[in-house]
Amino acid sequence: MQNSSKKSRSERAAALRTRRFDWYDWTDRIKNLNLIQRATIVTLAGLILSLLLRSWEPPFPYRIGYVPQRAIPARIPFQIEDEAQTDVLRVQAARDVLCVYENRKEPLIELRGDLQDALFAIRDQEPNQPLDESQSSNLEHFGSQSEGSNSTSLDPQEIIDCVKKTLATDADITKFDAALQKVFSPLEEFGILETLRHDPQKGSQRFIKVIQQGKDDQRIDVDVSRVRRAELIITLKGSLEREFKQQFGEGTADLLAQIAHRFLAVKLPATLAFREDLSNVARIKAVSTVKPAMVSYETTYGALVPMGKLLGAKEIRLLRTEHHAYTQQMTLGQKFQRLAATWGLLAAVSLLCGFFIYQSRDRSPIMEVSKLLRLVGFSALTIIAAVFASRDPFHIEIVPVTLFAISAALVYGRPTALMLSAAICLVIAFSTGGDLAEYILTFSAAAGAILLSGRIRNRTRLVYMGLGVSLIVLATCLGLGVLTGQSLEFSSDPYGSGTGKSVPFYSSQLIFEAIKQAAFVAICGPLMVGLLPFIEQLFDIETDLSLLELGDMSHTLLKQLAQRAPGTYNHSISVASLAESAAESIGANGLLVRVGACFHDIGKMFKPNYFVENQMPGANRHDALQPELSTLVIIAHVKDGADLAKQHNIPQRIIDFIEQHHGTTLVEYFYHQAIKDNEGNKDIEEVSETQFRYPGPKPQTKESAILMIADAVESATRALREPTSSRIQTLVDQIAMKKLLDGQFDECELTLVELDAIKQSLIKNLNAIHHGRIKYPDQQSAG
Repeated sequence: MQNSSKKSRSERAAALRTRRFDWYDWTDRIKNLNLIQRATIVTLAGLILSLLLRSWEPPFPYRIGYVPQRAIPARIPFQIEDEAQTDVLRVQAARDVLCVYENRKEPLIELRGDLQDALFAIRDQEPNQPLDESQSSNLEHFGSQSEGSNSTSLDPQEIIDCVKKTLATDADITKFDAALQKVFSPLEEFGILETLRHDPQKGSQRFIKVIQQGKDDQRIDVDVSRVRRAELIITLKGSLEREFKQQFGEGTADLLAQIAHRFLAVKLPATLAFREDLSNVARIKAVSTVKPAMVSYETTYGALVPMGKLLGAKEIRLLRTEHHAYTQQMTLGQKFQRLAATWGLLAAVSLLCGFFIYQSRDRSPIMEVSKLLRLVGFSALTIIAAVFASRDPFHIEIVPVTLFAISAALVYGRPTALMLSAAICLVIAFSTGGDLAEYILTFSAAAGAILLSGRIRNRTRLVYMGLGVSLIVLATCLGLGVLTGQSLEFSSDPYGSGTGKSVPFYSSQLIFEAIKQAAFVAICGPLMVGLLPFIEQLFDIETDLSLLELGDMSHTLLKQLAQRAPGTYNHSISVASLAESAAESIGANGLLVRVGACFHDIGKMFKPNYFVENQMPGANRHDALQPELSTLVIIAHVKDGADLAKQHNIPQRIIDFIEQHHGTTLVEYFYHQAIKDNEGNKDIEEVSETQFRYPGPKPQTKESAILMIADAVESATRALREPTSSRIQTLVDQIAMKKLLDGQFDECELTLVELDAIKQSLIKNLNAIHHGRIKYPDQQSAG
């Protein structure tokens, strides 16, 4: 008979066909929606980052306290404001401004009326009649006041006669009024000033602006000498004599002018009041219109800052002005080139980090959209915060970098955190214009934080870690300062005798900068204590702190498990102890395994009596069930436990233990029971192993594999009648080998060396639990 497995010629030819080119595989991957989403996230993050950091402009690389090792020339001609000269011009403008005084002419009008009334009262005095009190007072004002130390008082009768003669008729009174009007007209228009009320630094002392009351917009520039009262009193007499001579001739004009002058000199009021509000407005306007005094620099000027000069605020201002002028003259093509170069840098860094993570054991940070979004967002936020924190006077970009490094180590592990931190420090260095020393300093802080983070089982660990990283930063900053020439040299010969030598010493600025950077890094440890709960919630991770809280035996689920299934509870505690020791023997996370073991069988609390550890002697509910149904009941505790854990917000890493601690193992007891029941019955189909296997998944981590072995070993040793050391060793070897041959460890990267270490740890601890005891005499007699 011809062999049916023999292939025809066409079938053999088809088998020789080559596979499609990888190009088609990549095309299929690109068409994948998930890949498009991930590429879009990275692209948008790069665009937003480049826009916020203004990547089309070169960064300003200088900071206060920096010592340039080369002279810094001007790249283009530019101008800078001479602030000192501009201040001089503004002060001068403030001194030259005309302050505003308000004129109230009503007192002058009243004074003119008082003069007329006094003269008319004397004129109307009857002959041979005594003077009343008012007339006597007026005569005193007219004649009792001398004009100088050499002048004498006027005779009262002479005053009376002059007034009566000059103001005898209505025409004379009209002339007198006209003369007074001309004399008082300039006084009423410009006002009278007792003394200047404004500071000489805030206004001119020669000229002022005069406004009439209620007319702020009508201003007159007035010479102070024309309105000062002391000077007006002197010029007033000449004005009176001139006007009276024009009206009354040469006869009595001089005497009348003298009489009026003596009256007015005593009562002449100050009518100008200082308006500080309007003066301030005028002064501010004058100062604001002053054009800055500019100093021009050319490319041939020489060095803006010489080599070795410590950059202070003045030098930084000069360099920043030159940098601003340089960026302003950049063409659109130059800006686009810088922008394209930045995108290229971000693309290269992203691909490098992505390839590194893709080659690692956990690819989920770049394969899952939600995790990639958190990774990219956290990285971009760190870069933006660091760039803004790098500006003067802060210069503390090391703080967000350190916080990122600690968080990345907790979320992604040390290797990935180191790679991400190196990439982020590189982007920050290019974005801030920092040199190699700046990159080394920030990365030393990040690397120190990652390497010292370790297992955080208490909050004090974070504080000590911050102090440790601060010492690293302090030493690195001082060392880089010496290597890059940031330290100064001081002479050991202060008296100039010529015998001393130059002694290198750290400059005070370098020491201050190193201490400042170390202090800010030290703060990152305590700061991380407050941020840790938010990091855990954002990235869905569990640190040792949260695991310790979760593993508390007073947890609601564990208390319910102890009440409903006490046998399962005791079994879980025993497995937790065994698994933790086994995990620590190979360097795995023992605390994580212990907490996972506490929760791994919580699904049994729904039907506790169907599991042997909770059954009373002689009672077995499976006796009334078919093997297939019993298997379903047993297997269901995995799904029930996972659902229950999700309802109580148990972290996913603990739920993974619940789902994976049985993997896809076979429920052997009921499987063999089903085979036994079907023996001799040819009408029933052959029993399939698939129906009697757990749904999985298989253990994905070493910790899950350890829990699987510890769970099986702990249960099996309870069935040993005499658990001697040799029997325990044989049992552990058999169970571990069975799991290995069944392929349960194929997806967790567990090596044979590690498997052997796990077995030895389990054997050691099981021997300690089941060790023999010496019977006491009363126990022997009782036996």
